[in-house]
Amino acid sequence: MTSKRRIIAIGASGVGKTTLVGSLAPLLSLNIIPELGRKLCHDMGFERIGEIPDQEGFKRRVLEAQIEEEERLGSFLSDRSTIDCWVLWQRWNICQAMTYDTEAYYEKARKQSERYSHIIYIPPMFEAEEDGFRWTDKDYQSQIDRLVRMTLYEWDLLDRTYEVKSDNKEERLEEIKNWLETNEHAIKS
Repeated sequence: MTSKRRIIAIGASGVGKTTLVGSLAPLLSLNIIPELGRKLCHDMGFERIGEIPDQEGFKRRVLEAQIEEEERLGSFLSDRSTIDCWVLWQRWNICQAMTYDTEAYYEKARKQSERYSHIIYIPPMFEAEEDGFRWTDKDYQSQIDRLVRMTLYEWDLLDRTYEVKSDNKEERLEEIKNWLETNEHAIKS
């Protein structure tokens, strides 16, 4: 039986997930799963997700792509996850009644989240930089952060979650390396 490292970075947009994942992957010798929503959006010929006409179809497509890539790689370091997929589904459907589609999306995302060995949660610590793609509004960032924390709690994932304390890139990297070294027992097959 081989141990798989299925490590994800989560948090609101602009908190430093991509930078952290890019710095951590070579140290851990893991393949990176990039932010697939951004890639799919651009592959479809759109600059921003809000331009895509079929929003629910797009969100389902991102969830499927995330799960497919996680299963293909086995061990990985991911810049987003099925938890992020669920959080964004909630945020964009916040005023709608729970539908069968939402229930199915929830179950698929939650089931996949149980397979993550380590979760790196990055809270907002500085103003998000505009990159022409993500939402950088402070209120929106706070809403997403709240939904991330609620989901981690509701899905009983806190025992495998580390909350980043530092806003400094090098200190973050050291924090996470130390946490991963002392939490190898959390790795599941």
